[in-house]
Amino acid sequence: MRVYSNFPHELPEKPDYPVVTLGVFDGVHRGHQRILARAFEVAAGRSVALVTFDPHPRAVLGPPKRARLLSPLPERLELLAAYPLAAVAVLRFDQQLARTGYQDFVRRVLLEGLGARELVLGYNVALGREREGDRERLAALGREIGYGTHVVDAVEVEGAPVSSTRIRHLLDAGRVDTARALLGRGYTLTGTVARGSGRGRVLGIPTANLQLHPEKLVPANGVYAVRVQVDSTQHAGAVNIGVVPTFQDSGARSVEAHLLDYTGDLYGAELTLEFVSRLRSEQRFSGAEELVRQVQRDFEAARRLLEAWGTSKKGPDNSGLGA
Repeated sequence: MRVYSNFPHELPEKPDYPVVTLGVFDGVHRGHQRILARAFEVAAGRSVALVTFDPHPRAVLGPPKRARLLSPLPERLELLAAYPLAAVAVLRFDQQLARTGYQDFVRRVLLEGLGARELVLGYNVALGREREGDRERLAALGREIGYGTHVVDAVEVEGAPVSSTRIRHLLDAGRVDTARALLGRGYTLTGTVARGSGRGRVLGIPTANLQLHPEKLVPANGVYAVRVQVDSTQHAGAVNIGVVPTFQDSGARSVEAHLLDYTGDLYGAELTLEFVSRLRSEQRFSGAEELVRQVQRDFEAARRLLEAWGTSKKGPDNSGLGA
């Protein structure tokens, strides 16, 4: 898969990607997966290119705020690499591009820049200045200048379309199980283990404090059962997200994972946590002893849940964490 990391400032020498699909593709969820499947169907063996946006258009067009992405660009590219795409073009979205009319964008960027002859689009596509390039206008432009359009209907789960925004809302509420149904895999956090406060080791419950990509969305505060990938091995675990209110009233949120039945030094290692279920919300306890008793109950609950979940899980694993 060829990656054009500075598109459209960097263009293919030979623009020969007859089928193109485009969008942010944040999360590469089930709706995106349907779009990709349709693109390969339309291509019938021809090359497919995908255009993804970075930064997220919302970060450029709206008031300044920190991005909260399901899949920051490095993770998104890793997810997309699992598909037989010929190329991914990372569209460097800025104010100048935002002011470009959809007609000029399609002609200059997609047709001339990539060689597109067929566009595969999501049901809610909106390109160009003021988001004027909707599905009807893009189809009409295609009939005028000679490209085909293929619009993919929404995937619905529990009566509502799958979308990145909906998944963000679910994760903000701690509903990682429902988010799994929309993503088609477990939500994951990948980070490097860094030194934290050391409080867990003092209490006899050592945890791995994860440093994450700054744009990565972290689920709601609380305790979760997780599967943990370390190098090529997988472990059952529990993770606490929050500020540990038993010891402090406020502060930066931390992500602290405990691997059940694991011994060894994890400092500097890269861990991937796959969220399976939320065990409880974040709580304040009367002191360290009460906290430790609850944490031990959390560990047992996570162990039982993960054992039951693992034996009942059907079919191939698509979480990226192994079987």
